[in-house]
This record gives sequence, C-alpha cells and structure tokens, in this order.
Amino acid sequence: RLLADVVSRAWPLQLTLADGQQLWQLSLATLAMSILAAALAAGGGSLLSFLAARPFATERSQTWLSPLLRWASSSLLLLMRAIPAPIWALVFLFIFFPGMLPGALALAVYNLGILGRLMAEVTENQDERPLQAIKALGANRSAAILYGTVPAVTPRYLAYSLYRWENAIRETVVVGLVGAGGLGRELTQQLAAFNYRAVLALLLCVVLLTFVVDMVSTAVRRTTRAT
Repeated sequence: RLLADVVSRAWPLQLTLADGQQLWQLSLATLAMSILAAALAAGGGSLLSFLAARPFATERSQTWLSPLLRWASSSLLLLMRAIPAPIWALVFLFIFFPGMLPGALALAVYNLGILGRLMAEVTENQDERPLQAIKALGANRSAAILYGTVPAVTPRYLAYSLYRWENAIRETVVVGLVGAGGLGRELTQQLAAFNYRAVLALLLCVVLLTFVVDMVSTAVRRTTRAT
C-alpha cells in the first residue's frame, strides 16, 4: 500500500522548463564533480603506486629510507580507502563551504586509495625484463622507468581509472546526501519535502549520467586497445 502510494505520487512526471534547466545544471555539476575526482585520483594514484610498489622500493638505495617510504605510501593508500567517501565529504565540508568541491575532493581521496593499490599491484606484476634491458644499454633508472615500465602499465592504469570514474559518478549521489552538492544534495532536499516526482526525475538523471559515462569509458578503452 505504501509502495503504491509512492508510485502514484511519483508518476507521471510533470516537469516545467525551469525544472528541466535546473536538472541540466545539476547534472553538469555532478558530471564535473566526478571528472575532477577521477582525474585527481588517477594522477595521485599513479604517483603513489610507484612508491608503494615492491620492485621500485627494492631498487632504491638499500637503506632504512627505502622500506620506510614504501610503508608510508602503502599506509597512506590504506587510510584513504579505509574511510568511506561520505565521511571524507563530511571532513571536507568542515573545511570548505558546501558545494561541488568538498564532494569532488572526498571522492578523489577515496578513489585515490583504491587506484593507488590497484596500480601498485599492476606495477609489481609487470615483467621486469624490458626494464633490465634498457638499463643494460646504459640508461639511468629514471629513463628506464619512463621507457620500460610506464608504457607497459599505462593501458591498465587507464582502464582502472575509467572504471573508478564510473563508480564516482554514482558515488556523487552518496556524498551529495551529506551536503556535498550536485544531484545528491537536491535529492536529499526533495526527499525531505516528499516530492517524489522530483526524486524520480533526479534518479533518472543519475541513471542517464551513468549510461553516458559508461559509453565514454567503453569507447576510450576500445580506442586504447586499437592503438
């Protein structure tokens, strides 16, 4: 009975031009939030993954600093992914004003912890023979990594980054529920007002955004495999 009541209040949709414009702006803000979060997470994860990877830790000078640096990087990545994204959003909301930035930073930190660990696993399982061959030709360690390891791990790095972008577009709703902006924040307000038509419209926007991001990421991965 309660479900039938909710459905009767939510359908059919009755959207005005102003409602459509607001949904478009909120959708763009949500998409921008996910892109910023994914870009920060991919960049930070790529850097920390090399510090946390075992082969590069053992390649550095055999002093107490090498294992300490690897332990610190791994612990930082663990801390980032151990705390859920909504909790990170609450932390950043105390620092910044409510809006898109706290949500983007919260998603970036959480996904950075996940991507950093996944990328470190990719680096650790990479074949070291091309790296050793480049070193045998006289290249220094930085050049060997740049030409021997980075091209080999980049496709996997990109695939993981796109996958986490797909997750981030859905998680924007979750961080928005705590006031971090985008469609999620508006969804909270409409739920509190029992405006189920608006809630349904917002959920449809989230579904459409998820489809768009999925199609874009699939096209990028297909292009990467083709090249």
